[in-house]
Amino acid sequence: MMLAIDGATTDHARQIQGGESPRESTRNHQLLVQRIRDLMATRGIQHNEESGLDYYSSYGDLYDWELYFDSILLAYYGGEDYAIQGLRIFLKKQQPNGFIPRRIPKHPIPENVAPLSQRLYSEEKKEHCKPFLFQIALIISRTRGSAQWITPEDYNALHAYLFHWFEGWDQDQNDLCEWSSAPHSGSDTQLERIGPWGSRFCEGTDLNCYIYRECKAAVHLAQALGHAEDARMFENHARRTAQAIRTKLWNDKDGLFYDRDARDGKTIKVKSASTFLPIAVGIATPKQAQILVERHLNNSEEFASPFPVPSYARSEAAYTQRFEPAPGLDPVYALGSNHANWCGGMWPHWNIQISHGLQDYGFHKEASLLADKLLEAISVEEGFYEWYNAETGSGCGVNPFWAGATVLGAMLPVELDKGFNPMEPRPVDQTLDFRSIREILGVTADFKPRHVSD
Repeated sequence: MMLAIDGATTDHARQIQGGESPRESTRNHQLLVQRIRDLMATRGIQHNEESGLDYYSSYGDLYDWELYFDSILLAYYGGEDYAIQGLRIFLKKQQPNGFIPRRIPKHPIPENVAPLSQRLYSEEKKEHCKPFLFQIALIISRTRGSAQWITPEDYNALHAYLFHWFEGWDQDQNDLCEWSSAPHSGSDTQLERIGPWGSRFCEGTDLNCYIYRECKAAVHLAQALGHAEDARMFENHARRTAQAIRTKLWNDKDGLFYDRDARDGKTIKVKSASTFLPIAVGIATPKQAQILVERHLNNSEEFASPFPVPSYARSEAAYTQRFEPAPGLDPVYALGSNHANWCGGMWPHWNIQISHGLQDYGFHKEASLLADKLLEAISVEEGFYEWYNAETGSGCGVNPFWAGATVLGAMLPVELDKGFNPMEPRPVDQTLDFRSIREILGVTADFKPRHVSD
């Protein structure tokens, strides 16, 4: 795959384009992947005190969609046991109504923490785990070729958690669930779109795309485990969610998927990269996908930044490469200067999903560009970063950062070349075959962590 470059090129990019032989380029790629493995083995294993289980995380604490991307990464290296244990840590925190908090602290939160931190933790504890747990279970099952590792208790907990989304987070019962806050979504600083903690008005395009794909994953696991009635029910939920996204969130005039305000039914006209997620999960019609790509993804005034895709369109008033909270905002909502920037930064979490979706819709050039630019960004820096500057490609945030959403960028170009999409929900007996990509990248599936961090 050839690297497509906009503006200034880095030495690394020039090497990949023409300064290296294919063998040298492959060798450098293999060295990058080996560096990932070393980081994972020495620094990524944590211990949850309450459950007594070990899990993989570059944060320390366990987060919902981070575990999803980590599960794919662990599958590459033969470490899916740690994904299972991470999943079960979440399930062990379930409340009787199905609710599971989206963040599981490594250590219990002490009662004597600062008042501001106490308020933050109290808000986080109200936010339901993002809809990725069935998808995690499906990735593990397809890697193993069997769902029999899922116990009846596991399945019942997964069932209850997904139903809590349907019953507890769709206030107007219009088949579109709502986020509680921007941090709840993972897009922490998209306050213009989603609101601060406790807002609970944004029927997010991103959220409902995740729910759609979660339902599809639930269908395949229910079928594999002999729950035919559940499979039909989850398929019906998936169909209704997809239809609601196509009709209620699509703005035909602007050619974009926008979020909807559950309070008044009005469109939230903020151009976020989440508009491309209906492509990522296969919901967008071919016409909608074409409009999104031609009018917006390839538009340098919106999403065609030098390192696409920026999390906000460049035309948005709030677009920035360094987040600054609004003056006078309550500190618990302000998130702090230079917090994880979802107001224009390029985030691997969305790039990986969107790249695969573009490939599936036949937009191969655009899919390759996103994948190559992400690979360029993570290859140039000495260590992996949490997110990247959409204008320069420079690393931002936590470093070194070896969470799956970032380091899977090293696998993404090869996945596209091979037509391999580990995120697409398929039946359990369609085993995920990582062998050809492992061979190209020199990956061995014998993950053995050498250290459990304190």
